[in-house]
Amino acid sequence: MECLPSPEDRLLSQRYLLLGVFGSGLALFGVIANALLTTLFLTRAQFRHSPFFFLGFVAMFDTLLDATYILLLSIPVTAEFYNHLPLWLVWLNYMPLLHLFGQIFKMSSVFCLIMASIERYCMTKHWTFTGFERRTRWMMLVVLIGLAIVIKNLTFDVMIEERPQCWGFRRYRIGTQRARFYHFGLINTIAIFVPFLTLIFLNGGIVLMLRHQHVQQLRSLITEFTMGHDVMKMRRRNLRSATRTLIVIISAYLISNLLYLILTITEYFDADFLHVSHPDFHLLANDTASVLTVIGNVIRCPAHFLSNSEIRQQFYQLLCPEDPEQLSRRRSERLDNPWISLLLTVHEKDDPQSPLLSRNYAKRHSTIAVC
Repeated sequence: MECLPSPEDRLLSQRYLLLGVFGSGLALFGVIANALLTTLFLTRAQFRHSPFFFLGFVAMFDTLLDATYILLLSIPVTAEFYNHLPLWLVWLNYMPLLHLFGQIFKMSSVFCLIMASIERYCMTKHWTFTGFERRTRWMMLVVLIGLAIVIKNLTFDVMIEERPQCWGFRRYRIGTQRARFYHFGLINTIAIFVPFLTLIFLNGGIVLMLRHQHVQQLRSLITEFTMGHDVMKMRRRNLRSATRTLIVIISAYLISNLLYLILTITEYFDADFLHVSHPDFHLLANDTASVLTVIGNVIRCPAHFLSNSEIRQQFYQLLCPEDPEQLSRRRSERLDNPWISLLLTVHEKDDPQSPLLSRNYAKRHSTIAVC
């Protein structure tokens, strides 16, 4: 009975089209797009030293997650579809490690997205707050990555079972230990549900605060009085742009991970309903949830690109570098602008000798990040 056709065998063609063709194409685009976004946000000082810091690492972990998707999901279904057993066996040896890394990348990306949301929430609520200090951001990043590693090691439940009486692709069965260890399912459900709920709260809070026009009007009046009408207009435009971009990114995450959350909760309370009563539906739903996660990652780069003119300009300079003389002339023109001095602020608490800081420890706020 154990060697009878499984849902993987019955739905092989559908899974190949969904994961091997459609999902792989999206993941490949996501790797390229998010790698460019990572390069832009983490190598350009005006982004790295601004609230875009955490979004840069979101893009980096999304790049790694999309690459892991290709290795973890596309290769095995393609090997089965073309009946390439040696490739499938090679994949089987590395599958547990790939699964663990993929889960760590996903949770690290979510944690960084939460920190970016918290920073934007504070900037929206308190008009004098311009973002976390540079050292604070690095410390938070280390803590978040460490927390993701610990949680996913505690909830790592993939196991490979060998069935000597079977042959070919059916000789090995990939399963989970959640049924054997109660705390695996509990911790895994909490680790998925809490970030999901946190992002809903932060996203809703930002939207509600933006509707409080009297707060925004007070900020605009003070900015216009102290820095001039032009800078006030620039800040208002960039605040709306950055906030709406983050709202789109968070909404894309929530929508793309909703199915996975529903499956996780259902499996925790009644695993037999999915695994025994509806195995085909469970398999296709899991595959669809994986593809939706990739779609959520892919959306983030176009959201940044379409919503902000400076990001588009920096993308153009990244892909088509300017002549050094023209770049030097443009920088000199910017330095001649009297408003440039207002876009550079120094934090007295930042230690210039800290290994986490560069020699030039002036905290730069790009025209995007100034709120």
